[in-house]
Amino acid sequence: MNQKALEAAIRLTLLECLPPGWKTPIIAGNQPTGQGRQNGVYFFRISEGKRGWLSRKYRNQGDDLLLTERQWNEPLYQFSALIDDDPKDDAQLLAGDVLDIVRSTVSSIVMVEKLRPLRIGVQRPSDIVTPAFVNDRNQYDFNPNFTVAFSHPRDITQAVPYTDTVEFSGIHRV
Repeated sequence: MNQKALEAAIRLTLLECLPPGWKTPIIAGNQPTGQGRQNGVYFFRISEGKRGWLSRKYRNQGDDLLLTERQWNEPLYQFSALIDDDPKDDAQLLAGDVLDIVRSTVSSIVMVEKLRPLRIGVQRPSDIVTPAFVNDRNQYDFNPNFTVAFSHPRDITQAVPYTDTVEFSGIHRV
């Protein structure tokens, strides 16, 4: 599975699993085209880990011997939320509230079970951290975020040389 397919599956499944009436957009962050800032939940890959050993399987296909090597990948994603605070709206969900709902949804049994047939696993999300920063309007703002690893296999298949003839020339004593 490549990165684009993985991110599309994560986003689509997350949108399906969020509570009814959810309106905050889920946005793939750090896009190469530049997207500007808008209220929403952003997610992007920050590292790629490997687990276990590379497995190998061989199979005949006509005159070729095909080798499939599989490695389990665990790309680590960061989810963060940016929400403009409306001081007049006491019922508004702030960035931390929104992200807490997303974190709970990502690790929910509903999302885990929907990703399983796609061969995507969800590892335990980290705690939410909430760094503060000064935004472009010279105001304090917060960027709550958490990380979570999604596991999936990557297979590489290629034809490899082989022989089906063995010659025995005997054992020689010295």
